[in-house]
Amino acid sequence: MAMRAWITHGYGDMRLEERPDPRPKPGWVRAKVLTAQPSITEILLFQGERTYGHDIIARRLGEGPVPIFGHEFSAQVVELGEGVTSLAVGDRVCARGSHPEGIVGFDYPGAFAEQGVFPETLLAKLPPSVSDSAGASIQALTDCVAAAHAAAPTLDDTAVVIGLGAMGFGCLQAVRAAGAGRTIAVGRRPEALHMALRLGADAVVDARATDPVAAVLELTGGCGADIVFECAGGPVSRGLAGNETMIQAARMARDEARIVGLAFDGEAAVLPYADFRFRSIRFCFPAVLTRSLFERTVALVASGRIELDPLIGCTLDGIEALPQAFAMTLDKGRHGLINPAQIRISKPQEFA
Repeated sequence: MAMRAWITHGYGDMRLEERPDPRPKPGWVRAKVLTAQPSITEILLFQGERTYGHDIIARRLGEGPVPIFGHEFSAQVVELGEGVTSLAVGDRVCARGSHPEGIVGFDYPGAFAEQGVFPETLLAKLPPSVSDSAGASIQALTDCVAAAHAAAPTLDDTAVVIGLGAMGFGCLQAVRAAGAGRTIAVGRRPEALHMALRLGADAVVDARATDPVAAVLELTGGCGADIVFECAGGPVSRGLAGNETMIQAARMARDEARIVGLAFDGEAAVLPYADFRFRSIRFCFPAVLTRSLFERTVALVASGRIELDPLIGCTLDGIEALPQAFAMTLDKGRHGLINPAQIRISKPQEFA
């Protein structure tokens, strides 16, 4: 039997080709991919830009044409490798990003294919209440839940989220679920600000119309935020905020606040050291993604405490639509998207 998969021949060169159906090794499963979405990081890597994972992709491409990328997906298990006990044929599953044997879509083939083989411990079962599209968005959400865990909010805390993309909305909802008493969302697009209020923000700040630092200080009675999630930084060439939002995060935070960094700007990222040092501001990254945090993320979506479906603005039909999903995701603002554009590769089937 053969399946179709996107094979990367070099930077900017990805082709849809036929490949043999993969077979699962012990501890792995074979699954048909239901829905997948590209991440901004994957798109930048595909174009040859230096960002997270660049060295891995350069090494893989040095081996010749390879099936890479596709770490945000939902799938349905169709075959079990020897020793698999936590999953069954027919289970719908979602994935976290990494595994002791490497990163899915980087070190081994990802989900831009009709089928894939994945380690059992990479996957978690999707409850019936979670759609295939939401399942494909859970990998990115795990970072947000881990970020909220690292921030350790209390009911006395005011948490600010800078940047209202998929990661920002994930942090907004995760920090509320984790116990923050008040949330403020900072963004630039009217539709994103409206969505933030719909998803539970207590206040929003339009960064185009007002100084976000002054606005947050006013909303907090001059005290500043207890927690700030920085989700907007990154290459200015890609329409991101560069280092500006990290400076804003420090200046809107109170003394001894916690700032959690989710945006990634590689070696270009610079902390405003004086603000952090002399005001004892603590900078941290999302916590290590344990199995329990991964399962908690799925449970938060299943319970409705975190909503993903309202953020999904475009699902394209067919594996052939991946280049269009790449283009739309790279220019989300023009297409009115919050979440990456998705591709629906197959539908779940009934198993006896």
